[in-house]
Amino acid sequence: MSIRELNKNARRTAILDAARTLIQQGKSKDFSMPDLAAKAGVSLVTPYNLFGSKSKILLEIARADIFQRGVEINKLSASALDLWVVDAARILARVFYANRHFYRRLIVTLVAQETAEALRELNTLNYGLFQDALHRLRAAGALPDGPPVETIARHLARSVVVTLQDCLMERGSEERLRCEIQNGMILLLAGCAHPADKDSLLRQLA
Repeated sequence: MSIRELNKNARRTAILDAARTLIQQGKSKDFSMPDLAAKAGVSLVTPYNLFGSKSKILLEIARADIFQRGVEINKLSASALDLWVVDAARILARVFYANRHFYRRLIVTLVAQETAEALRELNTLNYGLFQDALHRLRAAGALPDGPPVETIARHLARSVVVTLQDCLMERGSEERLRCEIQNGMILLLAGCAHPADKDSLLRQLA
């Protein structure tokens, strides 16, 4: 890698680290780009040149964390839909809640952009959490043929994002977050499940 590329990557890392700090420490609804540039030690135009917009910076932060969650979810057994839902909801709640202060600020900052673009892209990132896992469940016979996996994954992603907005902003417990994520997934997947799995899923509603 060239010196130029190394310097560029260093500036990108500094900007992302500065954005994380400003989100966690911020007392207002949003942080300014001048504050971000000053915190990162770069010129005002650098964040725009490297990322394009504030929303892209926020989504880049979310992308790394979401990738880590996806790795865990893809390791879950695909033999039973009801057990997969329980385990996936537990993973999501644990990861989001452990870093809840950051995600609370991230949601506030994204909403403060006054555009649906950032939240739509966050849905798209979360969609990747479920697509591969749902394909595995269908291949294993735990999820019968029906709606396309891509459609189910998109709806699961929207459900998780809405649950995060509600539960994290209300400052609930990790257990409540887990239950709400699990309930949303159950209500979506019960209509796609085998009859026996549907009954098992609905019994789990908290």
